[in-house]
Amino acid sequence: MWIYDPLTLSFEMVNDAAVAQYGYSREQFHSMNLNDICAGAGGEDLFGPQQHRKSDGSLCSVDVATHQLQSNGRHLSFSLVQDVTDRQQLHQRLVHQANHDLLTSLPNRACLEEKLRETLQHRNSGTHQSALLCLDVDRFKQINDTYGHGVGDICLQEVARRLTQLIGPKDTAARTGGEEFSLLLQQISGRAEAEQVAHCILSTLQTPIQANIFSIELTASIGIALCPTHGSDVSTLWRNADSAMYRAKRAGGNQFLSMSAEISQSASEANEIELHVRRALKEGGLEVHYQPLYTLDGSLHSLEALVRLHHPVYGMVSPTRFVAIAEERGLIVPLSNWVLNEVCRQSCLWQQAGLPPIRIALNISPLEITRPDFAANVSDTLTAHNVDPHLIGMEITETAMMRNLTEASRQINLLAGSGIAFSIDDFGTGYSSLGHLDNLPVQTLKIDRSFIERIGHSGGTFSIVDAIISMAHSLQLSVVAEGVETEAQWSCLRDLNCDAVQGYLFSRPCPAAEISILLQQNRHIHPTLVQHGTHAQTKHARVA
Repeated sequence: MWIYDPLTLSFEMVNDAAVAQYGYSREQFHSMNLNDICAGAGGEDLFGPQQHRKSDGSLCSVDVATHQLQSNGRHLSFSLVQDVTDRQQLHQRLVHQANHDLLTSLPNRACLEEKLRETLQHRNSGTHQSALLCLDVDRFKQINDTYGHGVGDICLQEVARRLTQLIGPKDTAARTGGEEFSLLLQQISGRAEAEQVAHCILSTLQTPIQANIFSIELTASIGIALCPTHGSDVSTLWRNADSAMYRAKRAGGNQFLSMSAEISQSASEANEIELHVRRALKEGGLEVHYQPLYTLDGSLHSLEALVRLHHPVYGMVSPTRFVAIAEERGLIVPLSNWVLNEVCRQSCLWQQAGLPPIRIALNISPLEITRPDFAANVSDTLTAHNVDPHLIGMEITETAMMRNLTEASRQINLLAGSGIAFSIDDFGTGYSSLGHLDNLPVQTLKIDRSFIERIGHSGGTFSIVDAIISMAHSLQLSVVAEGVETEAQWSCLRDLNCDAVQGYLFSRPCPAAEISILLQQNRHIHPTLVQHGTHAQTKHARVA
């Protein structure tokens, strides 16, 4: 804090904290004015964020609030200065993490989608085209299983490096999934040029990757879609490139395919999966698996319900893929209704068998949470099955809330009032909604797996996860870490006092029959299962 003359900007008085923070003595302060610390400082309007210079020449970010006062007939100004350097740096890191992949430092899917959207909006109608290449590393799970995830990570980093070297300065390479990469070629002459890039990618991957003591040979499947030939919007272009990539993979991999009339006309995967989902909703074919969550002392905490779809040709279809198709093609509401009914039915069966009650969380689509009848439909379903709402949890993403915050808040509050627990899923990837957390009856934050992936690495995300957990606890929220796969990650989370964990280190999603055995072995379940946890209790009471 300091007092200064608004006319001369000279310091009249400073407190001990200012001396300590800026490194100037009181005598030095009295021989200086505001312009020595902040060039161009105003006299009576010293407010808001600024950059101040310390005695050693370094800069710090500060928030300043100034008020006018009278002293012995003089008109003076009083400023309160808060150093927000750490907070600003954390903000910048969170924003960067939200747009980049932690392992490879490449842009992530959300970032590439935005770049693709901008490219399509500003595309000239001349002779140049744009291209999207979707690449999936073949048999990557086998590499992880054989050599370990550490070696797999090195391979992904090297793939990212080689892709970056192949593209032009205006092009973008991104990691858009576990072993999936995508390339946006801003301006190409046509299909032949895009295929030449794909050929170069396959060639550069032929050089073995040295990972620790191993020499790993990789191949990849690549799908190519051109704009405007194969789509003039993000969704269509990406779907067609993805379809071509899956065709290349099903044909044996280590090749590229361009989207073609033949691929499009022979019922693309999206169409086939859509038809299969519709058929499964009517005739059966869907299944719910349950992934356990555990407290840090090893107690069973709760379950997350995950829908599974088996296709006679494609095998077990990725939920990310068929749920996205369901959202796009108007199937998400009947699909989600089926999952909720199945979860309620299974919860009743477990209790009828004398097994302890356990909370089961469901993932909620953005298209559901903003429907005006969503809360009423959920309540009717629970009533029909006679299920206690306290045994049901719902996970929503930050992005889902921000699509229509007003309606989402109304639906959340209606259901939370009945006892349903709400979690923010994939936390850290939708930074824009942080300011709304304190106004919603949310009990839990689930830290996105991308932050957990490198929590134990040098220069990794330990400090970010620490900040998220501290912030959540200060808001009386409990924290769940997603995607825990190693003992080292679990150790870090214990050190940070994370409330619960889930991931392959503990259990993959299991059929209901396997969960029944697990519940029999854990009859004395942690009391937070059917009560609100310590953090959640306080938060719920405060919001109510």
